Amino acid sequence: MKNELVTKLNLLIIAVIIPVRNRKTITHNILVQLYKQISQLSDQIYKINIVVVDDNSSDGTSEMILNHFPEVHLIQGDGNLWWTGAIVQGMKYAVEKLNTHYILWLNDDIYLSDNFIEKILELCSNDQFKDSIYGGFVRDNTYPDWIVYSGSIKNQIVQLTDNFSDSDIVEVDALNGNIVIIPKEIVEKIGFPDQKRFLHYGGDYEFSYKAKSFGFKVLLSNQLIAQTDYTIDDFIRYMPPLLQWHLKCNQSWSKRFQILKGLTNIKTNYNIWHMLNIIYWHKNKIPIYQYWFYYIKAIIKLLVSDFWSTEQIEQEFKNYFQQKKAPPELAEAVMDRTQLKSGV
Repeated sequence: MKNELVTKLNLLIIAVIIPVRNRKTITHNILVQLYKQISQLSDQIYKINIVVVDDNSSDGTSEMILNHFPEVHLIQGDGNLWWTGAIVQGMKYAVEKLNTHYILWLNDDIYLSDNFIEKILELCSNDQFKDSIYGGFVRDNTYPDWIVYSGSIKNQIVQLTDNFSDSDIVEVDALNGNIVIIPKEIVEKIGFPDQKRFLHYGGDYEFSYKAKSFGFKVLLSNQLIAQTDYTIDDFIRYMPPLLQWHLKCNQSWSKRFQILKGLTNIKTNYNIWHMLNIIYWHKNKIPIYQYWFYYIKAIIKLLVSDFWSTEQIEQEFKNYFQQKKAPPELAEAVMDRTQLKSGV
């Protein structure tokens, strides 16, 4: 089956875009994985280019790449690219310099399945998906049936492998940028992610929404699988600020002030710029009063929640755990970090 698919391609060119910053060991690991799998493929009618966009790392990441992976196409940033800007730089380079047919977004903090590159080639050679963007999912190493990065349907993240019980492919509304394959034709039609409005978060979702608005399909495949070490701290980092507000480690006002600052900090996934722009992605401009309204409303909710009953706060945690399909052991560990009396 694989040979029949690949022989149809002539020369299939794929550019793997990896945005990195100050994670030298992690970046080294993903490059080792990729080149190991590429070297094990015997067919010579494809070309896989690895493009690493290093946004001004200070830990020797670029030097490591130059010394150990000289075949990598290394692009240097100035520290202001963030995730979306780095992705855009890599995509432009792939289209303009490498004449690529497909672009693969890939984050570096994952462990690829053993047949990952083989599955990439199979998907890219299947005419059924030539007018689609398709992504894979990342499972947690500790709870392998729990998906931590994938795509979303009606604002609900696909978090369980059960979603693929009827088909290997599920149509979604948006994809997380950890693993995403994009045909060059779609890029030529819709352009690149909006790096001005979505500096670090939301560029992947905005690009997915835009593709769907142009009539392209956005698909999630269970053939593209990776794993990651998703810790309790990672889980907490992505929780809404209301829940973080009620963790024991955040009870001092200095800690709580950091949560308030997070509402305007581009490094946090719940910053108001990201939240509003992803809601109104189709609008060119959001009035400034809407930012202020969202910001003040969020602060008031946090402060007022200190007067909520224990049961009401507990219910907020339980609702979030259910929404995220969190493993019971992980949910219990989070509840242990609260000042609430009962469990999950």
